[in-house]
Amino acid sequence: MYSHSDFGKSFKLVITEEPDKEIKDKFFNDLSSIDKQLIEYYKSINASDEKYFNLYLEDNLIGYSRLIFQLEYAVLSEIYVLNDYRELGLGTFMLNSIRSYLDELNINLRTITLPSDRTAKNFYEANGITARILLMEEKRDKTRYRS
Repeated sequence: MYSHSDFGKSFKLVITEEPDKEIKDKFFNDLSSIDKQLIEYYKSINASDEKYFNLYLEDNLIGYSRLIFQLEYAVLSEIYVLNDYRELGLGTFMLNSIRSYLDELNINLRTITLPSDRTAKNFYEANGITARILLMEEKRDKTRYRS
């Protein structure tokens, strides 16, 4: 467990084997505004070795992250904080906690995000993560930007 105090509040990050369905559904609802077809495909991918990092404000679940283990890498495929708790540095707290966790295991970190998701792209770049490979596909009619 990792903890963080700020704004007179206590936050904790708890590692679990299973996600909380309600908050995971909120994350995918937000992303579906970008590209529903791609998100449905992404949701169908199963990983055999994964961990979830649930973010709590006291006893209330306010965010989570999903880490998938593949060979010598851990892929951060989801990181989400409820709207009311954004811009408080909690995503960075989760990311840095995950980095510490992986350092102890001596595993490298990778992340996944949609190239048109400017919110995620800016978050990762602000935290020292940059694109090293792009997955390309046929162009579609619908624009894919999170509002």
